[in-house]
Amino acid sequence: MRTLAYLEKTVLENLREWKILSLALVLAPAFVYMMYGYFDAAAPAYGLLVANRDSARAGGSADEAAGLVDAWRRARRPDGEPVFDLQEVADLGAARERVGSRDVDLLVEIPRGFSKSLATLRETKSGAPPRLVNHADETNLRGSMAMAMSDYVAFTYVAERTGAALPLDVTVRSLGSGLPRSEFDLYVPALLVLALIMVLFTAATSLIKEVDKGTMTRLVLSKLGTAELLAAVSIAQVGIGVVALALAYLAALSCGYVSAGSLPLLLLVGSATALSVVAMATLTAAFLKSMFELLTVGTFPFFVLMFFSECMFPLPKIRALRIGSDTLYANDVLPTSLCVRAFNEILNRGAGLGDVAFELVAILVLTAVYFVVGAWLFRRRHQRA
Repeated sequence: MRTLAYLEKTVLENLREWKILSLALVLAPAFVYMMYGYFDAAAPAYGLLVANRDSARAGGSADEAAGLVDAWRRARRPDGEPVFDLQEVADLGAARERVGSRDVDLLVEIPRGFSKSLATLRETKSGAPPRLVNHADETNLRGSMAMAMSDYVAFTYVAERTGAALPLDVTVRSLGSGLPRSEFDLYVPALLVLALIMVLFTAATSLIKEVDKGTMTRLVLSKLGTAELLAAVSIAQVGIGVVALALAYLAALSCGYVSAGSLPLLLLVGSATALSVVAMATLTAAFLKSMFELLTVGTFPFFVLMFFSECMFPLPKIRALRIGSDTLYANDVLPTSLCVRAFNEILNRGAGLGDVAFELVAILVLTAVYFVVGAWLFRRRHQRA
């Protein structure tokens, strides 16, 4: 009965603290729309400049060089979007400056005699192969990817024009759902986890304000135990996390995202992760005494969760422990990191419960550990008579 009474109290107080609650519910959907707008405005196509020295204007035949440029123009991603945003240039020096400033990703120079060399190779099956010159910035990862893609298109084009067999036959077998995925789609699982991370603030607020206002003494005198207190807070905060997750998911769907997995499974893993964030909020609250400290020192664990859970960018995989066929990495000490991996499997690869069972069990185990440590510290610092 004490748990239910405090549950009612904490729900009403969360509703009264509507600014913090609104931030927790709205931030993740807002990020979904911002990332969608960013990827929509900044096309994922690689910026490719082509300096065609073999053109008719330069005294060349231009046939094969023009065909190669057209092959680059026609290259498409699995989702139908062009691979390259191609521009032909005449000034090689200015083009190199654009590559250096990262205005574009790659400059390819087609030297004079390219068409003649390709024709000779086609007719005699011997002689020097046609040559291309890539101008790339080695510090630009997109430039390296653009070079790999442009070289592949060029190899394929030359092989088709000369009738030569490619030295290697490569077959791709998809490990996912088979649905074409844009760069925005690949970010969606991490953006959904961000909705759950926001529970850190609402849960910590529910605990710290009792200490800050001095009402924790009254709760101790009412014989409300630590387990009862945390049970009530957990129920309320998991509910907030699930609502935030649902709003972020609906925002992704409204942007054209297509899920390959099960919504109930997504909510199950999300609920377990929200509970783990409440456990980490309890651990955080054990070291704080005021709302001011929460808004200053308390932001540190939030940024740790956001950055080291791969919500912002991928991290190197440092193997920490191998259990059977599954692996735990260094950043998997954060349950939200496991959640990002599980969400990616569910949403982008159509995984079922059995496929993410390891991640789900690991999240629950870590949740139990954080709750035990957090509850002991919270009781020791804030609930001793």
